[in-house]
Amino acid sequence: MASIINGLFAGRSGIASHGMAISVAGDNISNANTIGYKTSRASFEDIMAGDGILGKQVGSGSQIASVQTIYEQGTLEFTGRPLDLGISGNGFFILANGLDRSYSRAGDFKIDSAGFITNQNGYAVLGFPADGSGALEPINVNNIEQSSIATNELTISGNLNSASATIDGGGIPVPGTAIPPVTTYADLNQFAEYSTVVDVFDSLGESHTVSLMFFHTGANEFTVRAYVNNEDVDPAASLTVTGYPRFVGEKVLTFGGNGQRNPPFVPGTPDLTMTIDWNNGADQSVTDLNFNPMSQYAAASNILSVTQDGKGIGSVNSISIGADGRVSALLTNGQTSVIGSIALANFANPEGLLRLGKNQLGVSVASGDALYGKPGTGTYGAIKAGTVELSTVDIASEFVRIITLQRGFQASTRIITTINQLLNDVIQLA
Repeated sequence: MASIINGLFAGRSGIASHGMAISVAGDNISNANTIGYKTSRASFEDIMAGDGILGKQVGSGSQIASVQTIYEQGTLEFTGRPLDLGISGNGFFILANGLDRSYSRAGDFKIDSAGFITNQNGYAVLGFPADGSGALEPINVNNIEQSSIATNELTISGNLNSASATIDGGGIPVPGTAIPPVTTYADLNQFAEYSTVVDVFDSLGESHTVSLMFFHTGANEFTVRAYVNNEDVDPAASLTVTGYPRFVGEKVLTFGGNGQRNPPFVPGTPDLTMTIDWNNGADQSVTDLNFNPMSQYAAASNILSVTQDGKGIGSVNSISIGADGRVSALLTNGQTSVIGSIALANFANPEGLLRLGKNQLGVSVASGDALYGKPGTGTYGAIKAGTVELSTVDIASEFVRIITLQRGFQASTRIITTINQLLNDVIQLA
């Protein structure tokens, strides 16, 4: 009789364990489209009510030993959205809600109103800002490092027409400092073989125009003179007219019979250094001007390229994130600025992490403490921008599992009804 009663408890435990396993499968199916979700699996174990006698041991059914999360790489779906980040390999994104930290494989991020990169629930994504202390901090795309603001070096290359008419160098009008000015750009252009303008930036990021005029002052010789507008350098209180040139320096370029500079340009030795005191409050500008390569052939004068290190001030136009987690901003001035780097966390036992909901995981004793690092280094996976990691749930497998679990659940209920009939038969014997 005792063994029959034990069967009732076995049936009851079977109903409970199979019911929980069906719930796990249902949870998997409902998260088939949850970004970064990892399939869970219910693991069964048997129940023993006592030690029993060897060879006559009878169990008391089954129970769920654990619900395991199976961490395997999910498929990375291409979205093309720069803030969608997938992890190829090990690691978890680090999220912060105030002082609380959590971890996730879901990389469908956004930028909040303050410029911070967050997940869809508003939790900040942690990383290493370019101007930070080296500790984990939220990444703000508005905290950009403006490098090379002022123009410190300017390089021009091109050709000057050797067949052009020469002029007496002493006949070139030189703008004075009288106000109003007595020399105009038109006066200068009457003598110049060729002229061009370039924009330079001061220490405040403001743009100024520098006019370069090339005068053919002798055989195999050109004199280059640089001018800026009077409204950029004259005292503001004395400005009554604008648009007049102010002389800021010159360089005599000499050429050989082969059309090349002679003596040649010496790297590291500027042809002309312009020292300019802007009247807008910017620091004194010291800009090295180089003409390299510059030739003199019997062809139309032309400037082929102008390069400079100054970019001025720009705002963020777009951002990109590399495989190493580096967040770069493309600024409106054409400059690229590194904002920081997305960090990843890893654990000795990822299966020990606690599910917190909202695509977030928490540390537990079983998982071990978080280890932080940069993507693509050590055991950390690489970031794939423009992708999201899909759920690892296989719906077909889950439905097959539900069918087998359903049979186990039904069989467990049948055990109870069968034993109930047996007990009725025993009672009727009385």
